[in-house]
Amino acid sequence: MGGTQYRVLGPLEVEHAGAAVRVGGLRQQILLTLLALEANQAVPVPRLIDGIWGERPPASAKGQVWICVSGLRRRLTETGAGDAVETRPAGYVLRAGREALDVTRFRDLVARGRSAAREGRAEEAVGLLRAGAEQWRGPVGAGLDSALLASAAVRLEEERVAAAEECFDLELALGRHHGIVGELMGHVAEHPFRERLCGQLMLALYHSGRRADALRVYREVRLRYSDELGLEPGEKLRALQGEILGERALRPIPFTRSAHAIGA
Repeated sequence: MGGTQYRVLGPLEVEHAGAAVRVGGLRQQILLTLLALEANQAVPVPRLIDGIWGERPPASAKGQVWICVSGLRRRLTETGAGDAVETRPAGYVLRAGREALDVTRFRDLVARGRSAAREGRAEEAVGLLRAGAEQWRGPVGAGLDSALLASAAVRLEEERVAAAEECFDLELALGRHHGIVGELMGHVAEHPFRERLCGQLMLALYHSGRRADALRVYREVRLRYSDELGLEPGEKLRALQGEILGERALRPIPFTRSAHAIGA
């Protein structure tokens, strides 16, 4: 991939012709991240002000946004990236092709993976979904103090985890239970209240010959729900536990996009 690359799925990174481009201070970094997340669309100045200062912007905020944009343009031009930031009546626009942005590469790969899954091409679907996951280096806006970016990060994290769940469903259907146990444990540790992930971990353990561990996961989930939410796990997770107790989960898992989609 040539040209300028903008990476926001993790700490902000800009690269041009293979060389890192150092973006200015935190305000400039927040501004560029916001523009990259909505690349090729005009981001209104009030939204940029909200992203940089939140609920208490200074009286000079509009002028300071202009200074940030000017500094960013200067930096991109100095490094050969050109004038990628345009002024529009509605605000500012970052012009960038889809391959120049990790966030659009992620979404494109996930969309292609889902299409392959619908058409029954499981191996290809897994490869595409995993390629999408590889675009991530950490939380969006990592190291940047911005409530607006934090909100965007939550939405994008939901996209990331949903794609991972679909990938795990496919791999369970392909019989790769043992190979995904470790990954699933990590995902459940990050998202302990996502029943679909918990159910996938139980299935992967059970089909790996670890019935006791699968039941232990359910007990831990039930205790967590009771202690922190005052609730019982959902019907699908309870049903899966019953299947494992009754030794009925040994039946082959059919290849479907929703196979054992716990909590879907």
